[in-house]
Amino acid sequence: MADKKINKKNKKNKKSYDNKLITWISVGLGAFVAVVLAIVLIITLTTGYIAKVDGLKIYEYEYLYFLQQAMYDMQEEDFEKPEEFDEMTTEEQEKLYKDFWTNERKVAAADDALDAARQFKAQYRLARAKGYKLSSEEKNNLKTNITQYYNQYISYGYSEELVESYFLGGMNLSEYKDFAIIQSTIEKYKTDLKNEMNPSDAELRAIYDENPDDYRKIGVRSFQIDVGVEKPTDDKAQDYQTKLDKYNKAYEEAKKYAQEIVDTYNSGKTMSTYKKDDKGEFILDKDGNKTVDQENLSFIDYIKAESDDSSSSTSGGLSEINNAQPSTIEEITDYALSMIWNADRTKIIKKAAEDSAKPEAKAGEEKEETKEENTVMTELEIVETQTAIFVVRAESITDYENSKESKEGAADSIKDQIEAKWKEDKAVEKLEALVNEKGDKYKVTSKKEDVIKELNDSVFSTM
Repeated sequence: MADKKINKKNKKNKKSYDNKLITWISVGLGAFVAVVLAIVLIITLTTGYIAKVDGLKIYEYEYLYFLQQAMYDMQEEDFEKPEEFDEMTTEEQEKLYKDFWTNERKVAAADDALDAARQFKAQYRLARAKGYKLSSEEKNNLKTNITQYYNQYISYGYSEELVESYFLGGMNLSEYKDFAIIQSTIEKYKTDLKNEMNPSDAELRAIYDENPDDYRKIGVRSFQIDVGVEKPTDDKAQDYQTKLDKYNKAYEEAKKYAQEIVDTYNSGKTMSTYKKDDKGEFILDKDGNKTVDQENLSFIDYIKAESDDSSSSTSGGLSEINNAQPSTIEEITDYALSMIWNADRTKIIKKAAEDSAKPEAKAGEEKEETKEENTVMTELEIVETQTAIFVVRAESITDYENSKESKEGAADSIKDQIEAKWKEDKAVEKLEALVNEKGDKYKVTSKKEDVIKELNDSVFSTM
């Protein structure tokens, strides 16, 4: 793959500069722990600069920050996990990551990092030339807030090295404060640029329609039944068949229980819970029947009482799912994203069922009337995974048409979110264009090729 092709692809995902603490590193992709730790160790040994832009120095810690950001973006964008990835050993996964980082990708990431650093310094120059700066009070408040965040993480028991690695982008506290002041100055300029922009409703709706699952939220309620037995993987082991039989038996019991829940609630009936002793055995009455604890529970209350998901006692098993906030269970995410409104938006249905009408009940088979008879919700169905069986239903869809502000002025509806991102992207493009229009004024000068190579080699040696 050619360098230019790789660079072009990643520039589509150019990130704007955020003046909050840089926390994305803490939830990075596989193989980035070593990179982040390596970078902070490199930074502790360096204090110089690698180039200049209009007389402003690009410090080594700034370049390394942009390099790890470029690497993260490239890996997140281009790395494709094979289906068997989760079953691989750590060593096998690390090898895939290492193989991903070809020389072409390393060169591309380094080029992107240097250009991002160039833009950073040039945009700061532009902002200052337009009269944007932080007042003394704003600088003091910013530094105080950063120090408070820093001390808060230290109080949690993190070492200084870990806080700098994961929360300060590889910088020490003083460096990060200087970096944040530049960021915030650029943000001031960018905010005014955004205020001048007014996208049309058609533009915003087109963005939504292109990838609706990035924005709409599907409310899914789930009841979790753990299989409780690990499925054996070593088919050469002497006791493999015994373990497999044990797993299959536990799996079928879990599925049978799930089917009982589905059949009960879908028929309009309810379930009850039963008292157990300290050993987990059911307490029987004098006739040998299980002693009822809670009777005739709704599906929500039954989830709170019996689901194997520990958070269900408070959440009732409800979660809102889209591409940006997927379920931890991939199969439930797939289930959620398969849901759409029917033609008149009175019922949630599966995409596959959009064109097929549900057959009417035959005489004598009418469903018992329940409080949920006229609900938009789907009926219960089963979602299977290797370790647990889930009973699920889709209860809501919040989309472009029905999304509202959480409170007046909150500007957090789906339309508001799309507009905010549109403005952010356009402002970033505008700033980059303003820099590029200046031609050689903001070119990289005084470039220290040997220092850059040394930094690159130190980082890439961890991959």
